[in-house]
Amino acid sequence: MPTITDVARKAGVSTSTVSHVINETRYVSDEVKQRVHAAMKDLNYQPNVIARSLRTRETQTVGVVVSDITNPFFTSIVRAIEDEVLKQGYNIILCDTDEKPEREQVYLRLLMGRRVDGLIVAPSSGNADLLQLAIESGYPTVLLDRSIPGLDADVVLSDNEGGAFDAVSYLVGIGHRRIGIIAGRLEVSTGADRMAGYVRAIKAHGIPVDESLIEVAQFKREIAYEKTREMLARSEPPTALFVCNNAMTAGAMAAIKAAGKKVPKDISVVGFDDSEWAALMDPPLTVVAQPIVELGTRAAQLLMRRISGGRVKTPRAIVLKPELIVRGSCASPR
Repeated sequence: MPTITDVARKAGVSTSTVSHVINETRYVSDEVKQRVHAAMKDLNYQPNVIARSLRTRETQTVGVVVSDITNPFFTSIVRAIEDEVLKQGYNIILCDTDEKPEREQVYLRLLMGRRVDGLIVAPSSGNADLLQLAIESGYPTVLLDRSIPGLDADVVLSDNEGGAFDAVSYLVGIGHRRIGIIAGRLEVSTGADRMAGYVRAIKAHGIPVDESLIEVAQFKREIAYEKTREMLARSEPPTALFVCNNAMTAGAMAAIKAAGKKVPKDISVVGFDDSEWAALMDPPLTVVAQPIVELGTRAAQLLMRRISGGRVKTPRAIVLKPELIVRGSCASPR
């Protein structure tokens, strides 16, 4: 591998001059800069990023921790984060916890060990103390999609309770009374808030809460499939179903098909989260659409401000409004 000495020799300058050109730490004439850059290109020389980070105490990297990268919601949100931080000359290190707190803990410690300049985390739950330690240790941190009560961090998320309330109210408005829910993990804020929106809407319209219409599928497609099949097999199945994320909606739709039922003839379906496949289904799926790009962009912008401006005493909470998009998967009950 070529060294800084090789570059200096080829460019006809000192090693300290090459260092100043690379790190922009002292004035160097344009003519000398051009010779140094030409020598670096000819030799395929790559500056030692680790050594530079030790000098500057910056790694120009951001740790992004999500709970399920196979979910199109998180895939799109990570792209929005990456697009934004690249504008500031930063890169991301992406970690997928698979909704497992112990795996999240490993990744958080790894990222802090790599001395990333900041963290964007969609928390799986259970690691509030470690996240607080990261913040107190000087790591700018933004929570994304999910909040943790009492944590001293910025947070960017959707109005999950309001979105769920609108979805269930819509189903009530077209005549449904037996509305089932396939819920996510209730120990995380998104799962709890969407469940709260469901219950609030049911009660607001004078309908008794029926525990037989409530199933928790942990944000997992395969569990949603089984829970939906169980619900449909009951003596009094729901006439409509509210499913609380993309992955679970796919599982629920597969279960409905396996049971020989038609949407919306036999059962209406509303999913939380939009995606390309939702609009292409037959019939197209009615959804609560989150502003995914804005969620990722706003989280990245908050973090960049924290990194560039130092710690801010008061954490900021940004809550964005989702939109109910009515398509063809809902109809009045027969």
